[in-house]
Amino acid sequence: MAIDSVSLVTLVAAGMLLRATISLHSYSGEGKPPMFGDFEAQRHWQEITVNLPIREWYENSTDNDLLYWGLDYPPLTAYHSLLVGKWAMARDPAFVRLHESRGFTEVEHKNFMRNTVLLVDSLLYIPAILLASSVVRRKVIGGDVTGKDLLGMMIAVLYPGQILIDNGHFQYNNVSLGLAALAIAALLADRNFLGSVLFVAALNYKQMELYHALPFFFYLLQWSFQHSMRFDFKKGVVNLIMLGTVVVLTFATIWSPWLESLESTVQVIHRVFPIARGVFEDKVANVWCVVNVFIKLKNFENSRMAVICLCCTLCAVLPSSLALLIKPSKQNFLLALVNSSLGFFLFSFQVHEKSILLVSLPVMLLFQLRPLQSFWFLLVATFSMIPLLHKDNLLNAYIALTIMTLIMLKVALFALNRFQSVRKYHIIDYLKMSSLTQGLWYISPIWIYSFYCSLIGQAILLICFVYIQPPQHLPFLWPLLISAYSCAHFVLFFVYYNYLQFSPDDKLFMVRSRKSDKRKVK
Repeated sequence: MAIDSVSLVTLVAAGMLLRATISLHSYSGEGKPPMFGDFEAQRHWQEITVNLPIREWYENSTDNDLLYWGLDYPPLTAYHSLLVGKWAMARDPAFVRLHESRGFTEVEHKNFMRNTVLLVDSLLYIPAILLASSVVRRKVIGGDVTGKDLLGMMIAVLYPGQILIDNGHFQYNNVSLGLAALAIAALLADRNFLGSVLFVAALNYKQMELYHALPFFFYLLQWSFQHSMRFDFKKGVVNLIMLGTVVVLTFATIWSPWLESLESTVQVIHRVFPIARGVFEDKVANVWCVVNVFIKLKNFENSRMAVICLCCTLCAVLPSSLALLIKPSKQNFLLALVNSSLGFFLFSFQVHEKSILLVSLPVMLLFQLRPLQSFWFLLVATFSMIPLLHKDNLLNAYIALTIMTLIMLKVALFALNRFQSVRKYHIIDYLKMSSLTQGLWYISPIWIYSFYCSLIGQAILLICFVYIQPPQHLPFLWPLLISAYSCAHFVLFFVYYNYLQFSPDDKLFMVRSRKSDKRKVK
């Protein structure tokens, strides 16, 4: 039985309600001059794009001080800022008045900015993630979308990490993530040219979509030469040329205002890839932040660290990407997306805490195949951003949203039991299972015990972070421990998902269900 429209509308309404509620909280840089945080960065980009000619958006000048939140994202972000800026100007020119609007903090403007994020959530991100979840069910697992899949959709729509960053901290990650989700859905549905255009759009909105680039490249490369289970070189070359043409034309269209001059093109690239900003920011849960405790990496030249990070990142992500080329499948494509993005997060240069959202996207889409692992990873991913959320006064929102998401998961489970007449499920019962696309498997108790131990560790660190004053000579002890604890999880997940891609049956960690339970979950 398919998911009814009432359940789907209820899910979307719950997602929008939680996002609107988080929007009432503080945002990045609120009341903190002179830079005012990411909220002011987004507003300032609107100010620049509506008042200056396109060619000057990335150029330093008296009207565009690049040291004050200069544009450092690709052109599609600038176009989006222009569109929102035009809307802001129509609402109140004071929102984006050149020079005079810096640090604008009126309540009416805050509500306007918050609503622009909610609009993208409702028109792009939520529909995209729901569509991608549906396509995973039909094209990867097999069969029609059923009541069981409401759980996977709920995890995707109500994921606290994305809500807290976009609707709390304040950013528009929902644009690039929504476009990436649509691109993934397009490739899984064998609409590869459309998927290429969508992914180029996502990459041209946020350059961090490079985290997903290698799996897209190798999946499309093998598709170009593989037809009906046989190698066709001539047809492959034609397909490759067509794909390349589509990608180049899409890039050229987006970058056209800066392609007339090599100097302008180089300047945009320089802004998009700022080597001078350092190997990582704040207490991000990646390898370099942990290594920095023992070896002060920021004492090394940035150019040298950039080369080291590049080499380490390629060593980490190339095996899974090459495995996708050798053993292509839709499931391996999703796994390669996880392995590539997680490898980039752990080892690449200039990593932000928020970049874990790029890993969370394919993990959410794998929820229907690996419920416990996906649910566990998403919990840790949000936990890893606690130092950032605390800085933005969003710690209470994090706790409340996590609890509310668990409550909504229980509501979804109730809906599942309406559709599933064979067996009643509880949350842990469901998370203990994995379909593996072929019947029902139970996860080893090792996973369950590790999951509970991980939750206990997170709770202890959270309590210490909130209530226990660190030693005076170690003022950042708790943020560092949270980052290191999360990083350890991410490294283990990286090993596991790579193992999973090379050994898809995952029989080391799962066993067949008892004979009485041998059946497929409809």
